[in-house]
Amino acid sequence: MSQGSAQHQTLIAWDARRYARSLDPAHVKYSRGFLRCRPEKWFPGFAAHWLPLAHSLGVEIKLVEAKPLLLMPKGMRTGFACTVDDEPLGIFLDDVSTAVILEAVSPGATVQAGNVVAEYLARRLLTSLVTSWSGPESSLVRFESEMNPFQINSIGAIKLTFALNTNHCSVWITIGKLLADRLDGLWRRQIRAAAKQGDELQEVQLEIAQLAVPPAMLVDYLHSGTVIDLEVPAGDSLTLRLGGKPWLPARLCEIGGNFAFEILAGPVAGASLPEGTTRLSISFGSITLDASQVSELAQVGACWDTGLPVSDQVNMIINGERVSAATLGCFEGRYAITVA
Repeated sequence: MSQGSAQHQTLIAWDARRYARSLDPAHVKYSRGFLRCRPEKWFPGFAAHWLPLAHSLGVEIKLVEAKPLLLMPKGMRTGFACTVDDEPLGIFLDDVSTAVILEAVSPGATVQAGNVVAEYLARRLLTSLVTSWSGPESSLVRFESEMNPFQINSIGAIKLTFALNTNHCSVWITIGKLLADRLDGLWRRQIRAAAKQGDELQEVQLEIAQLAVPPAMLVDYLHSGTVIDLEVPAGDSLTLRLGGKPWLPARLCEIGGNFAFEILAGPVAGASLPEGTTRLSISFGSITLDASQVSELAQVGACWDTGLPVSDQVNMIINGERVSAATLGCFEGRYAITVA
């Protein structure tokens, strides 16, 4: 019986700060859109703009990755400023990438000549992005020679990783709120359009464990004061159940005093229950989502603020119905509960 060895032991209090990683509000906001987007998909002709230059230099240029991020590493010393619809945008290179690019394009160039080459390539990069953009909205884009790129306030960045022959280099494009929101909304609309839509709202349970209980023993499991060893290692693992069925694996997080979660790579590890037993679910609570929110969350890395206050109180659920409450604790490194 799962009550077992924990029944007569004192449980250690469960501390959310030990297990639930704190999330930044900006990360949660953009986690289902901008941070999940594939920027290269919106610039289908980008590579073609660089073929003439690559052929003339005898260099093979290949885009390896375009990765959206919230922060750019510090210490960049080569930068250029642009504006998109009057919002500042920066193009930056670290020292290693600058050396790799200049060696491929203009080997042996002086520092002054190298600066000229770097600015030419930054201008060419901007032009190729503008002309290959396939999104629904066009913008007024300018290269701003007089603007200090290191004074630009940005809230996001896109890291472009290129292979020049056998060497790799990275170009960082920092963006402001207007462009980040535009890309965020564009990606989310695409995700929603590709998913099956409906008007019904769906319940999602934040399950930390399930128990297989013989029906004859349910009364014992639900008796006030009963201590139950959940036989699950204490940690941040969650199983999200959609409509009563296992849906996605997630990591328990915290934001502003509320429970949050981050979607992990699946599938959900669903253990089958012995025949003749009842499934008793232990859950932090539930949230209600519409079809568009469900489609957005079905992305690895997507995050959600549940609005449920962080607490050690959990629900005991059978067939979708809350049958009792309990206090979560830990016993020998495993989750355990004390029934209310």
